[in-house]
Amino acid sequence: MFKFDPKNVENFANKIRDIMPESLKTSREEMQKTLRSGAEGVIQKLDLVSREEYDIQVALLKKCQERIVELEKEIESLKK
Repeated sequence: MFKFDPKNVENFANKIRDIMPESLKTSREEMQKTLRSGAEGVIQKLDLVSREEYDIQVALLKKCQERIVELEKEIESLKK
């Protein structure tokens, strides 16, 4: 799963800014804002979740799986 980190967008924008020629220095900041905005828009359309949300869902799934095992054991003991 892709980990969304706003720093990744900033790093990407900084790399693009760094390779631009100095002659574009005046429009560099505007282009950086445009690139950052565009990258953030694309990332939002990907419907990604934060690492924190992912970790919460993993923990919840683990608890559910453990509870299923417990209930299966209980059902087996009731059948006997």
